[in-house]
Amino acid sequence: MPGEWKLRVATTEEDILKVMVVRGIVFIEEQQVDWEGEIDEFEKTATHFLGEVGGQPVATGRLRHLEDGWVKVERIAVRPRWRGRGFAKEIVAFMLDHAVKKGAKNFKMHAQVYLEDFYGEFGFRREGGVFSECGIDHILMIREDR
Repeated sequence: MPGEWKLRVATTEEDILKVMVVRGIVFIEEQQVDWEGEIDEFEKTATHFLGEVGGQPVATGRLRHLEDGWVKVERIAVRPRWRGRGFAKEIVAFMLDHAVKKGAKNFKMHAQVYLEDFYGEFGFRREGGVFSECGIDHILMIREDR
């Protein structure tokens, strides 16, 4: 593997640019999500996470604290050529650990349907049926008081 895998909270302008590059590759280019559906009004208030290998941005995700006390897990993405190496599991675990250390107990997410079992490994369970978000089938998943 070229370089060391590093995970961190994205704090600088360069970090946020790298986050957006990963999301652009995965969501806008690969999954054909419109720009307006991907970039939203929560970018400046969300906590963004960045995974890099040798300084190259390869994975990202974000957390949002909702008004009802829940934390929403969003925008988990790994660039295609870096998949299958466990980076998605590591970034999700890192994000959840970060939130728990700050007092979070209840999490929700809109997961793409095919990822139900993946998020189930982190204690999330499906709530309700399938719905479309940005033209992609999703399900609501929640994790409470762990």
